[in-house]
Amino acid sequence: MYSTIVAGTDLSDTARIATDRAATLSRVLDSKFVLVHAGQATPALDELAEDYGAEVVVEAGDPASVLISEVERLDADLLVVGSVGMRGARRFLLGSVPNKVSHHAPTDLLIVKTDPPRKDVDRYGSVLVGTDGSPTATRAVKKIAALSSRFGIRPIVVCAYEPLSEQEMKQLRGDPEDPVQQWNAPKIAQGTPSEFRWRIADAVQAQDILDRAGQVAAEEGVEADLRALEGHAAETLLSVAESESVDLIAVGSVGMTGTKRFMLGNVPNRISHHAPTDVLILHTS
Repeated sequence: MYSTIVAGTDLSDTARIATDRAATLSRVLDSKFVLVHAGQATPALDELAEDYGAEVVVEAGDPASVLISEVERLDADLLVVGSVGMRGARRFLLGSVPNKVSHHAPTDLLIVKTDPPRKDVDRYGSVLVGTDGSPTATRAVKKIAALSSRFGIRPIVVCAYEPLSEQEMKQLRGDPEDPVQQWNAPKIAQGTPSEFRWRIADAVQAQDILDRAGQVAAEEGVEADLRALEGHAAETLLSVAESESVDLIAVGSVGMTGTKRFMLGNVPNRISHHAPTDVLILHTS
């Protein structure tokens, strides 16, 4: 699934948690593993690379910029960073480097929870992915299904729905094309205001999206645990992850109530800052 995995390190203890996870993934997926360090070469870096069986790239510069540049140069499939450690401060939920990288990474990004670190996981035993039925979210489901197949696990696929408020219903009824009449029409139907196009309004609509997500997962050889849950998308995913001690939350970089004019949608942005576990942001734009 991932042919080349790049992991950033500043040789801190927290960064070691992330690079350990990246090394495990590279072994499970039989991927090339490259350690990237923004600074100067040191014996400690060489020893770490030897332990992992990884290649080493050392470049001077801003860590986030160096990581993004090397990912592009190496045509890597996955970038791995710790949630703090790489010049991040513990008072923030997400350090400056992973925060910047999350908005500009040209590939999938795994943010490993390092403060506090998650339990020692040899490989992920539970994975949660959110979908709103958008094309980008559907691609995220497909990727997670493929990853779950490699791990031999059953992914949890959640579609969160929020009934429309009275004010929102008035806004819809006020539309000259009367999209209320085509609310249950296929997504290809024209006329629905853009702010509602991927809004999931009820359990029936959510279940329809999940049925299609289940078919996508089945094509990758896995049976998904499909759940329609009422609530805001980000808060719902975070709640499930915390209550069930999920090892990994996955979201598409856009979709999920986000818009393509932003490099990172509002749902994955919130999850990356507040997740109780590792987060995989799938590059879907």
